[in-house]
Amino acid sequence: MKLHRNLSKTAILTGLAMMAGSSVMAQTELDFWSWRQEDVAAYNEMIAEFQESHPDITVNFVAHPATEYNTILATALAAGEGPDIIQTRSYGGLEVLAKPGYLEPLNDKVDLSVFSADALLGTSLRSDGQVYAVPFGTQTVVIYYNKDVLAANDVTPPTTWDEFTAAAQKLKDAGVIPLANGTADGWTIEIMSGDIMPNFYGADFFGEVTSGATDFEDPRYVTALEKMDALKPFLPNGYQGIDYATMKQLFTSGAAAMMVGGSFELPGFKESGINFGMMAGPAAETGGSRMVATWLDGGYAVNASSENKDAALEFINFTASKEFGQMLTDKLGVVSPVAGVVPTDPMLKEVIEMQAEATPYIMLVAFRFNSPTGSTLLQNGLQEMFAGSKTPVEVAADVSNGIKASK
Repeated sequence: MKLHRNLSKTAILTGLAMMAGSSVMAQTELDFWSWRQEDVAAYNEMIAEFQESHPDITVNFVAHPATEYNTILATALAAGEGPDIIQTRSYGGLEVLAKPGYLEPLNDKVDLSVFSADALLGTSLRSDGQVYAVPFGTQTVVIYYNKDVLAANDVTPPTTWDEFTAAAQKLKDAGVIPLANGTADGWTIEIMSGDIMPNFYGADFFGEVTSGATDFEDPRYVTALEKMDALKPFLPNGYQGIDYATMKQLFTSGAAAMMVGGSFELPGFKESGINFGMMAGPAAETGGSRMVATWLDGGYAVNASSENKDAALEFINFTASKEFGQMLTDKLGVVSPVAGVVPTDPMLKEVIEMQAEATPYIMLVAFRFNSPTGSTLLQNGLQEMFAGSKTPVEVAADVSNGIKASK
């Protein structure tokens, strides 16, 4: 998989044009890798907009399988190859690429003033504070609900924990699966925790646990785990074998009334044709906060070994523009972190309104830098808890001790 050749296409075309005395414009060809196979058509449309103003640059968007992307990319970069433009993960996923020097620092090469400090945190290297990728989108954990199923069972979208569990019991008694969520795929149960748990461990916990003022055995965190554990009766029968694809099928078919998921689900649920709404997780008590967990999904970076670095930086600057951010939001249903971008989709506007009471998606934002990651520890612990082999107290201790040992 040799992507950079000794004699570049730019040099070939330039030479031919000069020999022929032609006015043919020299072309620079860039390879752009991603894991977003479902977004190929939309990215090609956005790339076409860039190429209209940069006719001398061709961008080839290549989407690899999401489950294989990290390995394929790391292997290529370690060999001094890889694409010119890289769609990166965020936080710890970004750091594993930036720390060895695979990515070009962008601070003095791209206008980053259009991004918030929180967004740039996800694409920065902790050791030097440099930004290595342009942030591309934020995600939010929400509860989706089937409006028709709730109406048919005389259930109003709940706002508090007591209302939520009462509604779930009423749906179960009527023969409806309250929550589509299963535990077969660890990442989906971590997503579920990002909806249920924050309103019980509170707005201050993230700052305190990341500063070392407390740990995950804190009673607030244990209480939040206990609330998660209390949802077992409301999951589908055989939930330990329910994977992500089955979760979505249960929800879109109307067999399940609700599903905890990310804002990235919006396009797919719209395509399914169901009549659905979304809400923040239930407040711990009447009048309490209804926080949503948020995170930066990733960024766009330049391969530090690219032979076409100047052209790649031209494209990276385009990804930091309001024009690109608006297209990203409108075509892919992603909340762009570019200042001034306003979604035309009313449901995306709802997501942004929910973000007014946001808390970081804790394990991804703060504890995916070491091994084992906080996400691995929490996912394993939650699977064990839902299987009945660990208590919330034991899961909290495992997570806390695992994170301390990983430093």
